Amino acid sequence: METDRIKLELELQKIRQEELAMELARLAREAEEQKKEEERQRQEEARRREEKERQQKDEVKRRYAEARRRTEEQRRREEEERRRKEEREHRQREEARRQREEEERRREDEKANRHREEIRRLEIDRIKLELELERRRQEELATELARLAREAEERREEEERQQRDEVKRRYTEARKRREEQHRREEEERRHKEEQECRQREEARRQREEERRREEEAANRRREEAQQRREEEQRHVDQQHRVADAQVTIQRAVLASSIVTFSSGLAIENTITGFESCRIRVKNIPRDARQDEIAALFTQQGLNMFEFHVVSVKDMPGRNGKQEADIVTNADVAQALAIGLEGIEFRDERLEFEVGMFNVPGAMGALAPRDENTLIISFRAPSVRYVVEYPDVTFCRTKVRELDGRICAGRRVKVEMNQLPPGRVVPSFRPNTIKISNLPDVVLPAIVTDFAQSHSIRPLKPLSFDIDSAIRSLQLHINRIEGVEMQSFNVTSRGDNEAGILSIRTRFNTWDDAKKVHDALLDRRFSYICNSVFWLRIAPQALYTITIPSGQYRAQETLWEELQGNIKDRKACNIIIRELNGGDCRIQVLGTVKAALGALKVRVESLAAGEKIDGWHDHLTYPQAHLVQKITDVGAFLRSDSRKRTLKLYGEPKAVEKAKAVVMEELDLLASLEFTVTLPRPSVGYFVRTGLAAMREVFGEDSVALDIRSAVITVRGDEEVRLHLDNHITESRKSVNVNLAPGTHTCPICYDDVSTPFQLVCEHVYCTGCIRHFLTSAAETGNFPLVCMGNESKCGRPISVPVIQKFLPPTAFDHLLETVFTTHVDKRPQEFRYCKTPDCTQIYRRSEAVSVLRCPSCFSEICSSCGEDSHERMSCEDARIHNNPAEQERMSEAWLLQQRGIKKCPTCSRLLEKTEGCNHMTCPCGAHICWRCMGVFDADNIYEHMGTVHGGIYADEPDPVPAQPQAAVPPPPNPDMDVFQDIDYLEQVRFLNEVEARRVAQEQYDRNRREQDRIAAEAMERRRLEQAEQERARRVAQEQYDQNRREQDRIAAEGMERRRREEADQEQQRLVRVAQWRRQQQAEHQRREQQQADRLYREQANRWRTDPNERTRQATQRQQLDSVWQQQPPQPVHSENEGSWCMVM
Repeated sequence: METDRIKLELELQKIRQEELAMELARLAREAEEQKKEEERQRQEEARRREEKERQQKDEVKRRYAEARRRTEEQRRREEEERRRKEEREHRQREEARRQREEEERRREDEKANRHREEIRRLEIDRIKLELELERRRQEELATELARLAREAEERREEEERQQRDEVKRRYTEARKRREEQHRREEEERRHKEEQECRQREEARRQREEERRREEEAANRRREEAQQRREEEQRHVDQQHRVADAQVTIQRAVLASSIVTFSSGLAIENTITGFESCRIRVKNIPRDARQDEIAALFTQQGLNMFEFHVVSVKDMPGRNGKQEADIVTNADVAQALAIGLEGIEFRDERLEFEVGMFNVPGAMGALAPRDENTLIISFRAPSVRYVVEYPDVTFCRTKVRELDGRICAGRRVKVEMNQLPPGRVVPSFRPNTIKISNLPDVVLPAIVTDFAQSHSIRPLKPLSFDIDSAIRSLQLHINRIEGVEMQSFNVTSRGDNEAGILSIRTRFNTWDDAKKVHDALLDRRFSYICNSVFWLRIAPQALYTITIPSGQYRAQETLWEELQGNIKDRKACNIIIRELNGGDCRIQVLGTVKAALGALKVRVESLAAGEKIDGWHDHLTYPQAHLVQKITDVGAFLRSDSRKRTLKLYGEPKAVEKAKAVVMEELDLLASLEFTVTLPRPSVGYFVRTGLAAMREVFGEDSVALDIRSAVITVRGDEEVRLHLDNHITESRKSVNVNLAPGTHTCPICYDDVSTPFQLVCEHVYCTGCIRHFLTSAAETGNFPLVCMGNESKCGRPISVPVIQKFLPPTAFDHLLETVFTTHVDKRPQEFRYCKTPDCTQIYRRSEAVSVLRCPSCFSEICSSCGEDSHERMSCEDARIHNNPAEQERMSEAWLLQQRGIKKCPTCSRLLEKTEGCNHMTCPCGAHICWRCMGVFDADNIYEHMGTVHGGIYADEPDPVPAQPQAAVPPPPNPDMDVFQDIDYLEQVRFLNEVEARRVAQEQYDRNRREQDRIAAEAMERRRLEQAEQERARRVAQEQYDQNRREQDRIAAEGMERRRREEADQEQQRLVRVAQWRRQQQAEHQRREQQQADRLYREQANRWRTDPNERTRQATQRQQLDSVWQQQPPQPVHSENEGSWCMVM
């Protein structure tokens, strides 16, 4: 009890110490505040001194200026100065008195603190003394308790010895009874075991007989079940093979063409990259399967051939959501996305986005959506705050700490608050900072928490209505004369960290975008609070191409010369950049179309290189020695296996040298390659060993075997030919013609099947033969892949899963590309490659003229003739336009058909005769006879016309019709009447038709643009309505969140108060419990002491009064000693107490 009291006192002392520490902390804070107050007073005193000095200076100036005034005025000023001086002295005395009072109060506080510290020290000494006294009392009490415990232990040992004697006797009697019982039970057990042994032997014989009969029946059932399983497995395998034969796959082949392959890799459907379009589906649940996503499109009437699910991946920033990329035909993509927009899928509203599909690795250029585009950005509505701190140094620290951080969802700008130049603001304080770009709805409490200062003041905000500003901007753009805007999309409403609104506008032409850019540049508009727009317009890039680094190095001098010849780089320019992969990107851009066109032609001509007549498959990947030879002469070689062409690049001299090297290599390859048709039974030998042996000796590319036609192609000299003959002879020797009945013969090697593999048509192949047949299919080019059973008459296509089983993924993809390339090459009237070098895109040819845009290199192609697009021109007109020689020939033919127009034979200037004689004088000075176009002197020409032509006014001959195929038209007939049967209105009719077509086309274009504008306005209205709804929802959500946060704060404060109250109550309860326990413990100790005293007194009385008691105790002690000597005690461990005791 005393110990608990001391602990309680120690706890109280600890509490007092904590209170003392808190008091010291309070005094420290007060001292700090006093220091700040003294610092403020010193600053005030310094300010007063400065004020005094300034006043004195002003007074001196006034006295100097008024020295000549009246003496009475001087005395009045002196009296006033004296009075001010007395007031200042009075204020100084008051200040000194206040400082003395503050000093005395501080000394009193220090004295009180020292007094309290002395009292605390004395109190601690008193508690230590009380603890020492209590420890001594405890030691005395422990000594007395130990004595009483020893006496009680002696009494307990005496009682235990008596109990052990009784236990020993009872144990002896029980042991005798157990031995007798064990003997009887042993006899009964032995009798029972003999009886059970006889029964078990009889049962074992019966079980042996039953097991033998059951094993015989089970063997019969297993054999029957095995036969049924084999039959069922054969049936299931056949069903699987039939199902595999129906399998089709879709892959993106050659850049972005989506191709559907069926059995035998036959091509069922093709969506070219020019026709494809990507639909991105968002908000798909994470556990959605790909077939469920595909069902969204099949339910809209599309079959599986018309679209392809490219990928399904997690959406960034949205947990539990996926997005899928689906490629389909561009004609139906937009309508499909609009029809599915907003559809619910597993309680989720899906979002659809339509864009251009292009795989990574394609040629880099400006995307179509970036052309003719102007991006307009401006600052969203925001507020500014001025925050005050104790001093300027702290302000600079806060500027470095807070600048660029996020506050209320915005990245703010923090800077020192500065006065505008030339202005004086009385309330301005230099110890302030300015926080800009805060949201216009930010609460002052948020700014206070962010700045960690309660002294804040708002400035004039940048406030305007976003929707009204956007409408005003759109109206302003529409009012610009001669500008047609295709789209006006708000890409950001300022809800990002930067607080920037961004609008993406697109126009019909780049000139329209530039006109709007110039109209908005550096102008301030009232509907955005007199701010300016930030404008970004895409450069007018008309051509972009990527060439290998080797080609650029070979042509580097030519490219540099081309760049150096450009005079006006604003009109047109060429930019050459090296990409990360080592290739070089060449881009032509500028503002003057004529200069751009001329530069584009020169770039295209230089990038096209020089084509070589000749091709060999071995040059698909040229050997190192050939590449080195061409590099040594300063040229670069490119091979295109699709078009089977070779091109050289470099300076003219280097190209000529490299051409000789390549032609020499082609001649050598042609002389070294030959083919041999193998006997069909010999194919198996070459598949198993012959091909591997020859490739090991002569190289991998030296031998190729077409299993279907049994043709082997060998490249090499006479040694290779001899080696092939030896293998053919060896194959004839190894052919086994004695086939056992019932065995399968491989349709490839015509030998017994080893490791059989069965196709859906039930023809069985060697696994090695079918593997070689499929792996070499890409080299042979025979498609589709069909069964070769029945002497190659089966023709059943091999299923896609079978082909995938024998080919690794990379080899399978290569085979798909080969199949599609072969398919395209065999259909030149249906498919064509993009005209850009190394561009792998394919487009579908059409008879009708239309402009196609490549999704990889963005070049524009005519779908009919395959050349560059030629709007408002037929293919034939475009061909003539691009062929100067043809233009010249047709001009000559046209002149022959015209009356009154001919060329001067001296300077080729066009001359027209309207009237008069046949003597024509050219501005070059030549005198010409109009009938025969001869040139004469001025004196002799009339004599010529009279002698040869019969006069000077004779008619000219009729024009001779033009001969389209002749290079030079036939000469005119001088005997024909030149005015006979001529139709003067033919040309006029032709011109009228051309003009009518042009007017109709312009009207169609205007109608189409008007329809697009109306559709765009409708979409914009819908988007604005949706944006308004979204804004209202966001405001409501923010209000709800703010109310929820306020409720949470109130609830948290209430919970905190309840927690503190419960903690106080728990503390009080623990104190009461501790007091009660100490009382109970003291009461228990008191009762035990009383009981021990009573027992001790009773024992002492019995010992003194009863002699028999002393005799009885002595006798018991002697008996126990004798028993102890006869049977030593055994140690036994007590699991409950964890100690040891001795048992007799």
